[in-house]
Amino acid sequence: MKPFLTLVIISAGVLFAFFAQAQDLSNNPKLRERITQVKLTEIQKHLALSDEKMKALSPIYKRYDAELTAIHFARPNLPAGKTPNDLSAEEADKMIQAQLDNAIKLSTLRKNYYQEFKTVLTPQQIMTLFRSEAQMRRRVMMEVRKRQANRLR
Repeated sequence: MKPFLTLVIISAGVLFAFFAQAQDLSNNPKLRERITQVKLTEIQKHLALSDEKMKALSPIYKRYDAELTAIHFARPNLPAGKTPNDLSAEEADKMIQAQLDNAIKLSTLRKNYYQEFKTVLTPQQIMTLFRSEAQMRRRVMMEVRKRQANRLR
């Protein structure tokens, strides 16, 4: 579990560096590739995959991750310093609709890639992959928020 936590912290550091530099991964392909490699390393260790399985999974996961990243960066966020109560009813409605559309896109993406992942992984491993990914994303975002809060002090 300790290597998992270490990789999560490294991922958080890499992502924080990214957020400090740019808001769009397409502006920094080298950083995007580094983040993807950290994720792949974490996946290999967490799922105990052989090098052969990892070689087969890598191109599939890289495509999946690129599409996933595009969806995450397309989602609307509250403007800095604003709360939901600061929005008009129209603005809030538009944000909610966009968030719901994104949820559908994420679900569709996972459903579409599930069949491809099944060519390399068992269904149990795919479940673990999706859970690990969500867990890593939460930890990274907590770390990013923590660092942003420390920067504002």
